Amino acid sequence: MNIVVLIKQVPAVSSIDIDSKNNNLVRVGAPSMLNPVDLNAVEAAVDIKEAAGSGTVTLISMGTAMAADVLREGMALGADHGILLSDERMAGSDTLATGKILARAIRKVGDVDLVLTGKQSSDGDTGQIPPAIAQHLGVNLVSYAESVTVKDGVLVATRKNHGGLQTVEAQLPAVCSVMETANTPRTPNIRSKMHAKQAVFDVWRLEDIGLDPAEAGTAGSATKVTELFAPEKHAIGTMITGANEAEAVHNLIAELTAKKVL
Repeated sequence: MNIVVLIKQVPAVSSIDIDSKNNNLVRVGAPSMLNPVDLNAVEAAVDIKEAAGSGTVTLISMGTAMAADVLREGMALGADHGILLSDERMAGSDTLATGKILARAIRKVGDVDLVLTGKQSSDGDTGQIPPAIAQHLGVNLVSYAESVTVKDGVLVATRKNHGGLQTVEAQLPAVCSVMETANTPRTPNIRSKMHAKQAVFDVWRLEDIGLDPAEAGTAGSATKVTELFAPEKHAIGTMITGANEAEAVHNLIAELTAKKVL
């Protein structure tokens, strides 16, 4: 079982600076952390590997050299290898370009049975990367999984659906995004932390994954941020009350009549 987990370094604070030239987040110098739900994806991968009794969990992260910190955090949880996609020409990639870059990296890893991700990142918050990667790789997609297991080459996942639970199956290879409720990430011990601290990662640039620079970064992005603004505040609704239901209905009708709605 060859599993790839996509993880991301995100800002560790809710308020960070915005680049006035391109309206993108200023990541250099900002405090950062591993995207919280990515911990659940790593835990799910390690659980599957342990249940199978064999396998490999490879972490892939796209970012600056600082992203090596989150690779080490993921390895402390039980991952085997880490790959850092770091190239200044990747900067400013939207989800279209990012999906291409990550899919090319997964293809380079080779013979990948399962790709796991968190449901979405806390900075972009789009949730578009898992389906984009599944599309590029031409494999099955299961999203927002509450639980994940693999049996006889089939991914079995439980997900919430309209207030109920839905169990779905997908033939491997597949891409699966997991929820923060999928599991409880383990606490790494001292030995695993020391192992992660000493780990050496492969660093891949665009040439290493065979992607044209025109398809990465702002050059390969179909969208750009043109404006940032706070959402408009809407007036708080009016609470209609009464001594009983009949009186509340009467008061509601009177209120709507006064506003000439009725």
